[in-house]
Amino acid sequence: MDLGLEGRVALVTGGSQGIGREIALTLATEGADVAICARREQVVDATTADLRALGRDALGVVADVATTSGVQRVSDAVHEHFGRVDILINNAGKSSMKALLDLTDEDWYASIDLNLMSAVRMSQAFVPGMRERGWGRIVNISSRQGREPDEFFGPYAASKAALINFSKTQSNAFSRDGVLTNCVVPGLIKGEGVQAAAEKSAEVTGKTVEEVYEATLRKRPIPIGRMGEPSDVSGLVALLVSERGSWITGSCFTVDGGIVRSDR
Repeated sequence: MDLGLEGRVALVTGGSQGIGREIALTLATEGADVAICARREQVVDATTADLRALGRDALGVVADVATTSGVQRVSDAVHEHFGRVDILINNAGKSSMKALLDLTDEDWYASIDLNLMSAVRMSQAFVPGMRERGWGRIVNISSRQGREPDEFFGPYAASKAALINFSKTQSNAFSRDGVLTNCVVPGLIKGEGVQAAAEKSAEVTGKTVEEVYEATLRKRPIPIGRMGEPSDVSGLVALLVSERGSWITGSCFTVDGGIVRSDR
């Protein structure tokens, strides 16, 4: 199936590892040129090299998109290199395990800045150009905790729920201009973020990481019978940003092996 991505320019935030990396590689395989950004230079450089090895033009930018200066750095670099962005994947995000009553204002603000405001600011940077050209695709990567909150990840869950709402708002505002926005809600996906959370839980509880995984799956069995892989998410994202997704906007897609109890 030709997704019509040849020659498009995509930007994936948090694109150096996990789901973001897999999305970037999938889009490059489908013919898009790809920019990624993340905070760790070594990992950014490695993924950028992998994208170029697929025969596509690729750019890696080291930046913290939880800050306005970081978003500006990415915007400046991408506009200088490519001149535009057609596809924006707001994937940057991170959770932090902490009891609800132990949270400070700074904990809440830090989570909101990374998990919500990075997407808001990135959209502000690139939507105007998309509207001028009459074509754009935005996919915001939320989390199942945005639908089913966990008491130890309060700021993360709240900011990811807000991201779902923001996605619909943005779709309502700009779809008539050819700029389509959708949201994807991954479940438990094997990757660096889940691994880090499992390691933190193991440290707190005295269990091994494998025991944490086993306990998690016993507590909430995944109906499909396994944890997800980043590639389980990237294929859907590629469809949503393609010409084949030209009548899909304002939707929220749960990709979780069936673990979320309700679709709303």
